[in-house]
Amino acid sequence: MSVIAPIIAIAVYPRANWLFAFLLLGIALFVVGVATRKEATPTEVADRAEQLLDGSYTGYAVDDYEHLNPKSGQLKDLWRRTMGIGGLPEEWAGADDGTKSRIREVITEIRRLESTSR
Repeated sequence: MSVIAPIIAIAVYPRANWLFAFLLLGIALFVVGVATRKEATPTEVADRAEQLLDGSYTGYAVDDYEHLNPKSGQLKDLWRRTMGIGGLPEEWAGADDGTKSRIREVITEIRRLESTSR
């Protein structure tokens, strides 16, 4: 239905076709954003997780970490393990010592990925 809506709008409002330039601009910006997206390195993922664990994060750091979704298979598995062990990243700073140490172990494994990929 959403694909048909612009076609119907062009037929119904033929004098307002210039409005569709905004639609095309939005699509172009989205495509450029996806095409130029930089993949997170293991060091960046580990640093972000460490900040969340220490409670030294600011702004949207929690949301950024939750939506990282790395493409590398090993990195993705380790990233998911951090999320599985500690629950929500915003709760990591207040977690018990056992949970924190398990998350730190995974962070260490993430850092090892950087040295093995070189």
